[in-house]
Amino acid sequence: MDWKDVGAWLKDNAGAGAALVGSLLTGNIPGAVAAGVSMVSGATGEANPDKALAAMQSDPGTLLKLRELSVQNEASIREHIRAMEELRLKDLQAEHHETQETIRAGDKAEDRLVRWTRPLQSWASLLAAIGYGLAAKNPSLELLALLLALPWAYAGLRQIGKGMDTVAAVKAAK
Repeated sequence: MDWKDVGAWLKDNAGAGAALVGSLLTGNIPGAVAAGVSMVSGATGEANPDKALAAMQSDPGTLLKLRELSVQNEASIREHIRAMEELRLKDLQAEHHETQETIRAGDKAEDRLVRWTRPLQSWASLLAAIGYGLAAKNPSLELLALLLALPWAYAGLRQIGKGMDTVAAVKAAK
């Protein structure tokens, strides 16, 4: 067991104040994780995640102590959580930018094969989907979706799924 497991338990079971500490423990910023470990260790008197979790599960007083520590340090905890989310969003933005640059480079390539590959794949896949949809007596929706994935992505519909990630992140932050 590690501190992320303790953080997950806190987020699920400890209530509002201590759940913020759980968010620190499940994050990926070393300073935030260290702050969360420090608070849990201070509340439980244990530096081992297994023993700290056992202490919190067996003694409600340790959770109360952890809630008190989290209230005292709430501004700092919220700043750590904000910084974790900012880093995650910057990473997603950089990933999206890199993808767009790769696509633009292919679209502007001097080599015709490189420049035409994506559009030709999309058209071929679209024609295959139309042919399958018209020829099959009972077309499989899964197969049609697979055949239409390339034309949809080429047309820009690849962003639909990314919007769902944002909705999930907003719900998780609350």
